[in-house]
Amino acid sequence: MEESISILSSLYLPIIGGSLVLPNVSVAEIVDYQTPDAISDAPEWFLGNIKWRGVTLPVISYERLNDTPLPDDLSNTRIAVINTIGVDHETLPFFAIVTQGIPRQTKIDQDNIKEVEEGASLGAADLMKVVIMGDEAIIPNVEYIEKMILQNRPV
Repeated sequence: MEESISILSSLYLPIIGGSLVLPNVSVAEIVDYQTPDAISDAPEWFLGNIKWRGVTLPVISYERLNDTPLPDDLSNTRIAVINTIGVDHETLPFFAIVTQGIPRQTKIDQDNIKEVEEGASLGAADLMKVVIMGDEAIIPNVEYIEKMILQNRPV
């Protein structure tokens, strides 16, 4: 019996110093950058809210959530709308991450992805560092991000 090979269509989301990688189904849409409506007393990584398809989306800076500063020039940024996966999906169906450029697609199978274990320093929002066909990327901890948003957004 032949073993089936599973291929996962994914997106690299550029951030400062690298890329996040997520399955295509996790990303609802990539939209042009719009300045979020600021929220007073929010953590630095919680940039505010935007309207998307009639829904208010919390917008985060992944870099700031991991204590990495953002550049002054945000002219090439986009916003990635992310589908949530946690137990609070009904309360928070989507959130948005500011990306530092245009995302690109990739196909991943078990033969072209390897976990980076040795010397891999991970931030609070990082689940795992991987190498995909020679490109290093971070798999984000989406459940952690959701938890942080829910704990820090106004009710």
